[in-house]
Amino acid sequence: MPFEQELLARAEALAPWLSETYRALHRRPELAHQERETNAYLRARLDELGIPYHAPADNITVALIEGGGEGPCVGLRCDTDALPVREETGLPFASEREGVMHACGHDAHMTIGLGAARLLRENRDRWRGRAKLIFQPAEEGERGADEVIRTGLVDDVDVFFAIHVWSPYESGTLHAAPVKVSAAVDMFTIRVSGRGGHGATPEQCADAVVAASALVGALQTAVSRGVSPMEPAVITIGSFHAGSVGNVIAQEAELKGTLRALDEATRCRLEAQLERIAHATAEAHGCAATVENIRVSDVVENDEKAAAIARACALRLAPAEKVGGQSAMMLGDDFANYTRIAPGCYAQVGIADEAAGTCAAHHNGRFRVDERVLPLSAAWMASFVRACGEEWR
Repeated sequence: MPFEQELLARAEALAPWLSETYRALHRRPELAHQERETNAYLRARLDELGIPYHAPADNITVALIEGGGEGPCVGLRCDTDALPVREETGLPFASEREGVMHACGHDAHMTIGLGAARLLRENRDRWRGRAKLIFQPAEEGERGADEVIRTGLVDDVDVFFAIHVWSPYESGTLHAAPVKVSAAVDMFTIRVSGRGGHGATPEQCADAVVAASALVGALQTAVSRGVSPMEPAVITIGSFHAGSVGNVIAQEAELKGTLRALDEATRCRLEAQLERIAHATAEAHGCAATVENIRVSDVVENDEKAAAIARACALRLAPAEKVGGQSAMMLGDDFANYTRIAPGCYAQVGIADEAAGTCAAHHNGRFRVDERVLPLSAAWMASFVRACGEEWR
């Protein structure tokens, strides 16, 4: 029996353990930067498996699994944070924290990582190199990858790999390709300052609400008139706060939004446009603007060789019709930031099954993971490590 099929058979035998782990993590979600209880649970599981780990912070854990000979170091990223979403699944293991939910599959990613670690540990004499299991906090736009990178614990990684469960794809399908998978993401805040006063005397004021409202519309031209229609990009204003009562002209307004692009030059152009339009529009209304822009993550672009290895492993684990490509999306993931250190592959596993009720969109209160993909995913991750030991140079 080929090694990958042995891994899959063993992973299938671990299905009850994987489901127990997944459900325990799903019950106790924690928001970005607060993943302390989550990491305590992960470390307890690693202790049970006899796998050593570094704990540079209460919410960061990096485990090390040694193979049976010299080889590359493979970094396996598993994100840990949940979202401020109220769960509506009705599952018996639903979130026990009101208003907080694993609505993006990070509980599955941690489970997959632990499963892969167990498979690699059990078969450590049959692969070469090292695997670093990276339990990363704050992936949801909160720059958690940068926190891990600053520890120095992943400086020696030769290639990175991550699996993301994905509800747009049919359950049980495996997806990896040498393409741009997701966009570079900036998160920005624009503060508009004017001159407040009585609602009856607007001529004595500089209305921050009017200026900020004009800015919302003006920013749409940054993409529609500042970027080629052949180049994907988007600016979204998701939050607008100003004023407190109806008869007072607001002195301050605050806009929060996101900027996304699949090309670095386009991203830089939009950042410049954002600054220019904000200042010019505010000034036209007698106000002033300050812009705070944070580069959250780069473009996730899969390395050609890493993607080829991932795809070859997938084909040894699943029928060819269950192995697919990937398409670019305007979502973001700070997995991209690890690829400043070494190449990487960001793979996806389909979870959509209408009969199982696992078709809901990510970040939705009805989001569910098809637990049947957990063994296959763990085997794929472990298989990638083993293959890199043979093929990565």
